[in-house]
Amino acid sequence: MKKERLSNFELMRIISMIMIIIWHLITRSNILNHCSEIIFLILKFIQYFIIIHVNTFVLLCGYFQYKGKFKLGKVISLLSESLFYRVLFVIIFSLTGLITLSNIDIVKNVFPIDLTNNYWFINCYIALLCLTPFLNKLIANMNQREHKSLIIVLILLFSIVPNISYQINLKNDGFTVIQFVLLYFIGSYLSKYPLKDNLHFKNYSKYKKRVILITIMLMAFLFNYFNLIFCNYLISFDNIYLQELGQYLKQGSELYSNIFVLIQSVSWFLIFETFNIKSKFINKVSSLTLGIYLVHENLMVRSWLYKFLKLDVDYIITDFTVIFKILLLSVLIFIICALIEELRSLIFNFISKRKVIMKCKSKFYEILKAF
Repeated sequence: MKKERLSNFELMRIISMIMIIIWHLITRSNILNHCSEIIFLILKFIQYFIIIHVNTFVLLCGYFQYKGKFKLGKVISLLSESLFYRVLFVIIFSLTGLITLSNIDIVKNVFPIDLTNNYWFINCYIALLCLTPFLNKLIANMNQREHKSLIIVLILLFSIVPNISYQINLKNDGFTVIQFVLLYFIGSYLSKYPLKDNLHFKNYSKYKKRVILITIMLMAFLFNYFNLIFCNYLISFDNIYLQELGQYLKQGSELYSNIFVLIQSVSWFLIFETFNIKSKFINKVSSLTLGIYLVHENLMVRSWLYKFLKLDVDYIITDFTVIFKILLLSVLIFIICALIEELRSLIFNFISKRKVIMKCKSKFYEILKAF
């Protein structure tokens, strides 16, 4: 009998995807440039709280993948999904005329590899998957002390140093394979040496662990947020040096590689590790999250979507209902994109089970493996 998969991390995956949609609605539209100061601070408060979204997905990869084997089929599946949505939206927007596409735009979107850098996360994730056989070998041959030391060195080099200095050779804004490798090592460490076995946590109840982790997460979040307020204060001075310092520190506070964002992400991740949830519905919805990302984050979709939702405004927003509007729209976008992804999944499953497709697929994999 097949063992039912736990849903605690699947629930985290769903919440993280909703966070990603909220993040995109705030940052991709121009609301932050056209709102009152108090609404700006509230939106930034939300933004800094949900900044953990991408990191948690990569932590999950390290948590589960470090013992697994490289699967070429997974890479092909990611590429095919990405290509499907890029081609689909080229067809839809070309036929409807909702947005204008040049011939170069069309060629870039129908090319098998993403030349538009539309889905930066997919590109980095595929690169990470290709590295996992070598990363896993390293993890398997390290003891706990070496594993921990490696993580500390990587954090120092690619999280702390780039955010407090102008070391361009170590630059890591969080949108890089370096960041994904760092998170992979952290995720694998959390799986290999679980919190329940940790000297400082093993005697605590799950409730106490959650309280401690929530406290750590909130402290990291608040420190980062108040850092933003402090940076804005420095920028307000009529002094070029203070303004430059404020701008630099502010830029670093909004990066996925920021040390406080890392602490916040790991704490959030470990909170869900303390739960024991089983739900087929949660597992099903969680399986659609990648497609939800591919639909709503498509360049063509988002260039049309924010105008359609009236989020690209040219007047100062003073109405607090815009905050509730963003939260509501995020849930609606999640549901609609999930339905679209479920339809795509059904179509792909139907096609993939045809004998001729199965033979072509088998032959294709043989050629790739031989190569």
